[in-house]
Amino acid sequence: METADDAIDDLAQNLATAESYLQFFEPEILEGGCSTVFERLREVIPSLNNVVRFNIDGISECTALGEPGFSVTRPAAFERLRLGTDVVRTDAFEGPVSHTQLFAIHSRVETAFGAFDGSVSFGINAERLGDFLHEKLRDEDIDISIASRDGRVFGSDIISQFEPDWLNQLEANDGNALFPDVRIGSERYDVVIERIGQGGVYVLLTRSSPGLFSEFAIAPASAIGLPFLAFLLVLAAVWVAVDRLVLKWLARLKRIAFIYGAGRYKIRAGESFSSAPEEILELALTLDQMAEKIESRDGSLREALGKRDAAVREIHHRVKNNLQIVTSFLNLQSRQVSDQGAKSALASARHRIDALSIVHQTLYQHERLEAVSLKPFLSGLLEHLSEALGFEDLGFEASWDLQDADRDADDAIPLALFALEAVTNAIKHGPRYGGKIHIEMTRDAEARMLNLKITNTARPAGEDEDEANSTGLGSKLMTAFSRQLRGELSGGPDGNGNYVVQLDIPEPTEAKKPFSAV
Repeated sequence: METADDAIDDLAQNLATAESYLQFFEPEILEGGCSTVFERLREVIPSLNNVVRFNIDGISECTALGEPGFSVTRPAAFERLRLGTDVVRTDAFEGPVSHTQLFAIHSRVETAFGAFDGSVSFGINAERLGDFLHEKLRDEDIDISIASRDGRVFGSDIISQFEPDWLNQLEANDGNALFPDVRIGSERYDVVIERIGQGGVYVLLTRSSPGLFSEFAIAPASAIGLPFLAFLLVLAAVWVAVDRLVLKWLARLKRIAFIYGAGRYKIRAGESFSSAPEEILELALTLDQMAEKIESRDGSLREALGKRDAAVREIHHRVKNNLQIVTSFLNLQSRQVSDQGAKSALASARHRIDALSIVHQTLYQHERLEAVSLKPFLSGLLEHLSEALGFEDLGFEASWDLQDADRDADDAIPLALFALEAVTNAIKHGPRYGGKIHIEMTRDAEARMLNLKITNTARPAGEDEDEANSTGLGSKLMTAFSRQLRGELSGGPDGNGNYVVQLDIPEPTEAKKPFSAV
């Protein structure tokens, strides 16, 4: 059985290596390189059947085989990724493209801000896994094969389905179980089943049950041969137990070390090593102490980050309050000014300061300080502008359709001020009374761009100059803000009697270019 143990260990290592390659090549897969990664790894991982990128809804966006657009086959496994599991292995299923029996390895993908963003996945051919075991074992007396959680067996000449209740005994016995003298067809066999990792992959070892040790053969010789036979059995059991148990504990230590290396410290090795040899138990307890110290250090860091976040929120809150005081001062000053040009200038300054106040209010109310969710943020800003600028009194009808997206907090202020200037200019240069303004924000995932578009009814004749080349203060500010966001600003008639201003902003993953505010 030693060669069988080696084959099983090699298979476990092969699957662990596949997980490592999946995480290593994640950036290339996310960029659409499924076929390239597949070609690189098909010789290294002979059982590799496909490389797929699934989006947040479980729909394939990139695949090495076939065309994208198919759904993930095991939704329950995908849901575990959504809930925070880093890597999930599934049981066997029929591949939607290759129509062969596959096991899947899914690795959770996160956005730059830690939100769930789908998975990168490998499809592993079940039959090729069975061939891998046969090449490693090379023992004609033992039939070795791959099995799935639902009891199906791949690559066996003896058994095609094992009993469902075997899994219960398997889990009760820490992932491996022996079923002696099992009748399969007209023959009797000894069957060993062992789980590989935490997924739905199992290994079955099957060999003919020794007739010499059946109760019918032992009964006639029990008076003389039974004591001697018992001695031999005990001696053999001790030898197998020492050899097997040491390897078993070492393999478990290796898995624990791999788990700690992935940053998961909640598992305590010592709890499951109480019956291990003293030296191995001592090593497991040392690993426990190491994990506790690292987890304690991480807790201290999280506490420090929590205090920092509280301080930053308080700063944003106070800045917002101070900006509101400045707004009140401007309101008081505006009442003392009779010149309409001065009143208009003070009103413009007040609106810009209000926009800054909304930004800081959103930042301290937001769960994550490093990013702003643009949909609620811009909705609040536009509702404020609708009231502050008096859309209803001016006869303007305002509407907006915003697709949600996250942006760095540093980008929120120039984006808010750009929207303020664009809407203000739309009112200023629109018809004298009445009209419509529509603000639309969309995210082009393929081009990795965020698009902000402001559409208003046609300008009066002679006022259709290009927004990007205008010499007014509002247009200059819009140009400066677009450069600060590393975006591209354009404006002009759309051919339907409307005037459109559009800002295309690259997503944060794009290389940041230097900008000038003038």
